[in-house]
Amino acid sequence: MMLDLLPVRGRRGLDIPDIFRDLDDWMRQFRAGATGLAVPEEIAGTWAPRMDVSETENEIILKAELPGLENKDIDISLERDILVVTGEKKCETEKSGEQYHLVERTYGSFRRSYHLPVEVEADKIDATFKDGILKVVLPKTEKAKRYVTHVKVH
Repeated sequence: MMLDLLPVRGRRGLDIPDIFRDLDDWMRQFRAGATGLAVPEEIAGTWAPRMDVSETENEIILKAELPGLENKDIDISLERDILVVTGEKKCETEKSGEQYHLVERTYGSFRRSYHLPVEVEADKIDATFKDGILKVVLPKTEKAKRYVTHVKVH
């Protein structure tokens, strides 16, 4: 943290503006992005939907939060061993006479990609979209399933 550079006695009564706390949080998120976690939308330049990726013995499962989108707004492709999810969230048109006081929701296009750790059967990938959640199930190939080795602990 930025304050770690100050001696302990110099921190007393120090009122740090929120911008410095925000900058510290932003840098922490940036470092997390470099380790493969979601990159904050302020860095990416567009919005980036949050994703969870899990693995079972037979498949890789990706879930992404895509609020406000419809099936037609989403495109999923497999480029070698990289799953790519792209789409666009359209901005709602203003109603005449409506004046906004605050706009925090994000709009625009996005592109998220995930490097698959094992081979999957491309022709058996299944995707569903319900209640703003995209779920992509990628069945592992038989070859990929065999790579799992259980080691007995003595």
